[in-house]
Amino acid sequence: MKDGQYLRQMAEMGLAVVSVDYDQANPAIFQEEFKAVLEYLSRQSWADMNRVAWVGMSLGANRILDYALQYPEQQPRVLVQWSGGTAEVKPSHLNSRLLLVHGGADQIYPLAEVRQWACKMQTNGTSIDFKILADSPHNLEPERELISRETGEYCLENLNGGGAWQDYHSIAQWQANAPPLWWYWMPAGLWLVVGGLAWCWRQQQIVTSRKLEFNKMLLGCGAIAIAICAACVTAIHLVPPQFAISDRTLAAARKYLLQSKEDVDFEALAGQPIWEGRKLKVLLEHTELAGYNRELINWKLDDGVYRDFVLKPVITGQPGERLDWRRLLWEEFYPRVRHEKDAVEATAIVVRHLRERVTVADAPGLPREVPEIWLRQITDRTGFEVVYVAALRSVGVPARLNGEGKAEFYDGVKWREAPATVEL
Repeated sequence: MKDGQYLRQMAEMGLAVVSVDYDQANPAIFQEEFKAVLEYLSRQSWADMNRVAWVGMSLGANRILDYALQYPEQQPRVLVQWSGGTAEVKPSHLNSRLLLVHGGADQIYPLAEVRQWACKMQTNGTSIDFKILADSPHNLEPERELISRETGEYCLENLNGGGAWQDYHSIAQWQANAPPLWWYWMPAGLWLVVGGLAWCWRQQQIVTSRKLEFNKMLLGCGAIAIAICAACVTAIHLVPPQFAISDRTLAAARKYLLQSKEDVDFEALAGQPIWEGRKLKVLLEHTELAGYNRELINWKLDDGVYRDFVLKPVITGQPGERLDWRRLLWEEFYPRVRHEKDAVEATAIVVRHLRERVTVADAPGLPREVPEIWLRQITDRTGFEVVYVAALRSVGVPARLNGEGKAEFYDGVKWREAPATVEL
């Protein structure tokens, strides 16, 4: 149960992930348990035993490393140690590609000892990638979920080779292509309708000879009138936003769809020459969500900075740039920063979670538009800076791209470069 969130990060890479609950007290029992797991996997149709990675944390990392050194014929293609110690068996050659992820502040397995052991392994011909997280403790928090995703990326690249990202298909894409939820509700809905009609028919048979009283008729007419009014109000809020922006739809929005406190922001956005051919819904979402979020955040923003670098949906200024990104990012990021007192802390949380959800790869044809990046959960470095700015603006942090195409944010005093994430 404790491993679920970390397994998910790796599984989203397209990997089949298996977690092992093992005997921590007895190394010999662990070997039997681990051997049984490997034998089980070898019998599964979905498991390719020529493309396997072992990932261990702390004691688990030590156990799988000892197993790999004692049984070289079973060594995996990739072996990853998070906060692992030195092997109990004598260092020897490891055929697996070894990734060591270690915190500089680890008090359980000091970095100096692990580094010395790694040098011996390299001398024996083992290929090692060593990633040191300077200020991280033994449990690697708060970067552990991010490290899980990056470990999945590392494994995928080393198991699938250079074309690992060409066929990448995100979980979000599978969900978007799945049948809508109402499709599964239809059978239950049909049964309810049939059952309701049968019940009404039965009641009619019982009271056929009775006259409907006046007050019941009045109540029925009132219910119908209320239902009609509710349907009209709902239609006003649902139908016009689907139309393209024009003088007529803007007038309808001003009259029926805006609150008085949103007028200034709406006019500031509507007056910009960026809305040709776009739906009114996008303009309304930026106006409503940006203003609502401004009321919720714990740091104050100057009106000019707010309108130019939070409210404004344009990031790159490229022709045809997609602007329909605010709601999907706000719903994902705001719950994570709602208790933060300043933009600096909020920015650190945003970039960490963004990197947990989006892979940065060096491959042709990767998306650079924010909605598509979020759907496919992959982009290149340029696209990541764009979605980074959008994510910051979605939670009320003023952000922009600087002259080098890097994200930067306003901390209330000055503009500064947005922090980067840990990269393995």
